[in-house]
Amino acid sequence: MKQSFMGRMRPMGLMAFLVAALCMLPIFARAQDSDEPRDAPRMSPAEYAQKLRYAQVYEENRDPTNAARIYGELYTLNQNDGNVFEGYVRSLVTLRHYEDAEKIVNRRLAVDSSLDMLLLSARIEAWMNKRPASLAAFQKAEQQVNAKDCASLFPIVYAMMDVSYNQDALALLDEMRKASSGDADICSSQIAGLYLRLGEFGRASKEFIAILKSGEGNVGMVEQRLAEYLTDSLSRATVLMALEREIAAADDPSVGGPTRANLRLLAWLYGERKDYAKALQTIIQLDDLSQSQAGSTAPPGNEGPELLQFADRARGEGALDVAAKAYAEASRRLKANRGQEYYVAQAELGSLKTWEAYYLSNSMDKDSISGLITKYEDFAAHAPTNEFALDALAHAGGLAYSERFDLPRATKDYQAVLARTKGGLSDPMRQAAFGLVDLAYASGDFPLAASRLQQIEVRLGTSHVPNEKEVRNRILYDRALGCYYQMQFDSASALLEQVAADPSSDYANKAIELAGIVEGSNTAGGLPSLKHFAEAALAEQAHKWDVAEANYRAIIDTEINAPLADRAALRSAGVLVKLGRAEDAIRELDSMQTKMLSSPLLDVAAFREAEIVERDLHDKARAQKLYEDFLERYPNSNFVNDARDRARKLRGDAF
Repeated sequence: MKQSFMGRMRPMGLMAFLVAALCMLPIFARAQDSDEPRDAPRMSPAEYAQKLRYAQVYEENRDPTNAARIYGELYTLNQNDGNVFEGYVRSLVTLRHYEDAEKIVNRRLAVDSSLDMLLLSARIEAWMNKRPASLAAFQKAEQQVNAKDCASLFPIVYAMMDVSYNQDALALLDEMRKASSGDADICSSQIAGLYLRLGEFGRASKEFIAILKSGEGNVGMVEQRLAEYLTDSLSRATVLMALEREIAAADDPSVGGPTRANLRLLAWLYGERKDYAKALQTIIQLDDLSQSQAGSTAPPGNEGPELLQFADRARGEGALDVAAKAYAEASRRLKANRGQEYYVAQAELGSLKTWEAYYLSNSMDKDSISGLITKYEDFAAHAPTNEFALDALAHAGGLAYSERFDLPRATKDYQAVLARTKGGLSDPMRQAAFGLVDLAYASGDFPLAASRLQQIEVRLGTSHVPNEKEVRNRILYDRALGCYYQMQFDSASALLEQVAADPSSDYANKAIELAGIVEGSNTAGGLPSLKHFAEAALAEQAHKWDVAEANYRAIIDTEINAPLADRAALRSAGVLVKLGRAEDAIRELDSMQTKMLSSPLLDVAAFREAEIVERDLHDKARAQKLYEDFLERYPNSNFVNDARDRARKLRGDAF
């Protein structure tokens, strides 16, 4: 025989139930006095709470029908439960049952005429196209708040904009601006932001200019407000033009042009619009203005650190020509001031890095790279601080190895970094230490590579390194490479498995890729091609292109069905380009489309073929055709966006 609900409860549970039931008595009493249906189902407090949770879950899962059904059931029991009331109204509004929502909101207004309730009523009336009733509710809300405090009117403006009463919102904004008191700049900033939201960019710009008249310290507040509302390039450009007009109209004749605050805002806006040339021009104008205000004898360069920061941004975002000019201008201006040696060196090093990025992106001749390496080394010899010297030497070593394959020179520069590092494992130190490991592999000296990895590990044990885990993953990966090059495939797999197990590591994907190569072919049938592949990879590390090509060719010609055949073809094409045989590389990639039809790398081969034609053969028409063919044949490839952009650029499309 089943026990009753009361009988199944434990003693302590019974006491809790009785307390809760007594608390809920007013709920059921009010239900009897209401004009809602009297046949609402009775329920215990626990059942009531469970029902409420059901309604909330339905609402969270975007099922307003069931949410409204349960909220309505609970509302008949307890009209004063705020959670039930709000949920019921939300669900009814979502279902566009505005009349039902209007009834219960009007009933609540009889006992609760708060600002929130008035604004809720105003919204519902607006959604029902009852404009007079909506405006009346908004007017009551205005009367309730303190009109002298503009911040209290913001919720009303937002509510008006929610129902597209934009002209009424603008009128109220004008009243707010006139009645603003207290911290007027903060209030004006909010008002300007609301103008932006309404698309009134001219009014917003006038507000911002008025704010900037109070001083340069308000620039940050204005930038924050603009960043909050300008989420697309079109509105950003429109606001910039409006601000340019307002700043031109607000020029202060007493200082011969725009104020510092206006110029600083302009420079920020140009940077946001990616117009780096105008941003640089404006920052220089700002620096000149600083000098004129300080007196004709004052040296330029007050904005030198800002110029440096801007130059770093321009370089990082690919505006190399502007970055080079910014570094040069910063250096010139900073040298006019005493005690600026640190910033001067920072500018000079930044300029060298900009030229490095330019050379690498434009395939400059070897003499240009060699000259840059020398400049890095000369800079390091006279750098005012050790951190700049280490950074320059690390860059010199990297270029000597990757671009000139000058192993002795790269070794010298990397070792100089290690010798000048006083402790820890800084970025230049880490780059140099692992660079020396790469040099050892390039020389085929595996014991030396192992020794250098051991030295890094020892240094880790004696120094605090913030990213120690990542450094250890790099050590494991490099050791796995050593095993792979020496064809110790089982040992390589074990090490790669450890790195791949850390998804947060930058080397996890590399480890997974190499592990896939090894494990997919480390069988009796696949071992010959795996050995050829490993030998070719080591030859590439040593820049022995002929040896690498011969090994890749051995796989392609004799083991066309091997798991590594398609990878070998791709690698072979890359080596052929290094050997100056671009047409042979194209034929190799083209043959994959007919001989390796089941390969998952066919889209990679097709995209790479178009790249070689564009970048190595410089045949724009042919490259454009290849990119367009690629888009037609591989519409779901990861390279679709790049291929489309390059095809449009080669076609001469304007953006």
